[in-house]
Amino acid sequence: MNLASQLQHHALTRPDHPAVISISQVIDYATLYASSHDLAQALQRDPRIGRRVGLYCSDPVALAIGFHACVLAGVSAMILDPTWPAEKLKTTLTQFGSPKVLTDQPGEASVTELGHTALGVRTVSDPSHALADLATQAGSDSELLLIFTSGSTGSPKAVVRTRHSWEQSISRCAGILGASEDSTTLVPGPLAHGLGLYALVESVALGGTLVAPGRWQAGHVRRLLQSTSCNRLVAVPSLVRLLLQQIPLQRLSGLRHVVTGGEALSLDLAQQILQLSKDVNCIEYFGSSEHSLIAYRQRSLEEAEESPFMGTLFDGVRAHLHAQNGTDGTGRLMIRSAFNAIGYDPQGSGQLERCEEATGIGDIARLLPGQRIQILGRGGEMMNINGNNVYPAEITRALEAAGLRQSLVLAHRLAHGKTVLTAYVQLALHQPLPDPSSVLQVLREILPVYKIPHDVVFLPSWPLTASGKCDIQTLPAPTTSGLRKLRLR
Repeated sequence: MNLASQLQHHALTRPDHPAVISISQVIDYATLYASSHDLAQALQRDPRIGRRVGLYCSDPVALAIGFHACVLAGVSAMILDPTWPAEKLKTTLTQFGSPKVLTDQPGEASVTELGHTALGVRTVSDPSHALADLATQAGSDSELLLIFTSGSTGSPKAVVRTRHSWEQSISRCAGILGASEDSTTLVPGPLAHGLGLYALVESVALGGTLVAPGRWQAGHVRRLLQSTSCNRLVAVPSLVRLLLQQIPLQRLSGLRHVVTGGEALSLDLAQQILQLSKDVNCIEYFGSSEHSLIAYRQRSLEEAEESPFMGTLFDGVRAHLHAQNGTDGTGRLMIRSAFNAIGYDPQGSGQLERCEEATGIGDIARLLPGQRIQILGRGGEMMNINGNNVYPAEITRALEAAGLRQSLVLAHRLAHGKTVLTAYVQLALHQPLPDPSSVLQVLREILPVYKIPHDVVFLPSWPLTASGKCDIQTLPAPTTSGLRKLRLR
């Protein structure tokens, strides 16, 4: 599979078929190719364009045009989240060489105000002129994109990915994930993150239709589903839960494939999905920005209890364990796969664990017969909250800036399946609690919303282990009655 050739093929064979439907516009394959083609030519002619350009688009149609323009031009797309605060956007652009930025109209002012060059992403009115091939110099091993995750120092980690990695991932795994040219895929969450962006690229590569609001807004999702019937859903479980709570279920009755990843899919939510229709297929996958797809499992109504992820490795994925425990067989997961990213860009932070061609990021797993695997969580400090990698150290530094020292940050999974962040702070009983609005104001200046703890629990002292360390296992759950705490969100 070749992403550029696939787009051109669909423009020729199904020109009028809708490629992307957003809340503001619909673009067919002929227009998507022509718009991407024209922008790609502009990129190739511009001597100021280096090997990378930023891609900063809030509208899914503009994001699709910008991304595929980069594919056709043979340059790499640095994916910039439109929800980032201005200071984070500025810092990231500066840190990674101040590339020119492809952006839609809402983002142009933000980019230019920061002193960077914005290149407008536009939809052409007449697509008939651009169906000829465009000479692309990029090979399969050339860089396709950088996508950012959290860093332990607070700076972003830039995951570098080749064209070949996603082309192989899509061609080998689409069938398992229910993706085809007949798919109309709803992605209710952001597209600037790995799960959403992959769904966009996968859908276009296969000739399907992507339906997306660009970020979660229940009203926008309802509007999209009033005019378009979707047969496939791709989202993190937390958004699937919101979807089932806030969208009329009759609008979801046409779903045949529900694909979740980024966090654990709870038993109760899996059951709700499967009860939408006798024809719905629920696939939960395990993966990462660094490895793309690793393993999958098909959820069933016959499941009786919660269990760690236990699934089958995708075709072409090979796994082994480092530091394997001789008692329980667990160890640090190492993945060798054509889907793997190159690694982290050295201008950012982070370092992958490497063993020849295999890489690891600290996931703890147990290997089982028949290419099966059990995932037990992530080692080290990194947590995955609603599809986002979160480092507690980044949050504790922000809490310290808000005047809350000696803090710990943990993730708790509540009874209904939602995962929340809880901060624990030592505070003597005679000391008053800080003002929650003041704490929240400081945290909002430093952290994105998903990294702000839901609760801050104040304890007079830490419970200790026999060795004198904080006994994390005995810290009270945030739902424990009688706690002194602040509710931040």
